[in-house]
Amino acid sequence: MKLLGVAMQVLKRHNSSCGCQHYESLPPCPRKPLWTGTRVMFFSMLTFGAGVYTGIYVSQNYEVPRVDDPPKMVERLNAKIRELVDGTKKKTPIEQIAHDIKKEAKKVLDD
Repeated sequence: MKLLGVAMQVLKRHNSSCGCQHYESLPPCPRKPLWTGTRVMFFSMLTFGAGVYTGIYVSQNYEVPRVDDPPKMVERLNAKIRELVDGTKKKTPIEQIAHDIKKEAKKVLDD
């Protein structure tokens, strides 16, 4: 600390003789970034650990049904998408009656 004070005095004398501006105190240090690599890794591992612990706790203390195999899930997803795109979903009788009424009403309005 004493060495820093001596260096500041030398700089003041040097700068005052050459007409350059001088600092009354040290210039501020640049701020460190908040998310450095080690902090990101620490919080990622902390989040992952909390998720694993929560999953283990829930599976031990609650009745959670097993998830289907990935091929079965993809097959069900494809069937749902095909059903939505093609419009081949079978309507319930109530939906069919409502659809027929709308169709008839549209015909009456068009005539």
